[in-house]
Amino acid sequence: MQTAFTTRNQAGFSLIELMIAMTVTLIIAGASATLLSQSFRMRSREDNRSDAIADAQRALNIVSREIANSGFGLPDNGIVPGDTNNVSIRIRANLNAYRVEPNNTQVSDPDEDIKYLMYRDEAANRRYLVRYDAVVAPSNPEQGKTVLANRLDSFNLRYFDSAGAEINVGANPDAVRTAWKVRITVGVVLPADGKSGSPGYQPESSVELISDVVLRNASQMTF
Repeated sequence: MQTAFTTRNQAGFSLIELMIAMTVTLIIAGASATLLSQSFRMRSREDNRSDAIADAQRALNIVSREIANSGFGLPDNGIVPGDTNNVSIRIRANLNAYRVEPNNTQVSDPDEDIKYLMYRDEAANRRYLVRYDAVVAPSNPEQGKTVLANRLDSFNLRYFDSAGAEINVGANPDAVRTAWKVRITVGVVLPADGKSGSPGYQPESSVELISDVVLRNASQMTF
């Protein structure tokens, strides 16, 4: 008696086919990972940019509001010569002069004598916009100094008289007594991300925010 055996060929992948498939899979996976990484980097940069601009905008709003009050209740514009230039400003206002204490002509209460300036921490490569209250700070330094923004890279001021002519405070510091308008500029710089020519590279970019502020005691606009 003979027993018949049936041989069945089972089809499958050859080693070369498997290597090709794995190579293609690795290439696709690598490309996907690169695109995902670039997407995350761009998203992170945009988040940092938005946060920095929001920080600068908040600081600019506060500075603009207080500078606008400069000279309120005083016979002059409230800007202090000698402590004011193109990168810092000291302003005074008699905030009690309206309704609260109409006979009070002294600038001796909190928020009535303020200076704004940029503080640079070169060791940490950081810059801070600082609000200094000249009334409070001598007796209470912690409450008298406030960091308004820690993402700013520049803080600049320009001064104009009632005719619209720019005042050169560098050549004549006392000329700020005639200032009618102050132009405040704050800048934010985002450093380059990655290497030039590499995938996902983001070059350095900068944003400037500008506010023109007419002083509270300024006469009617003439230009």
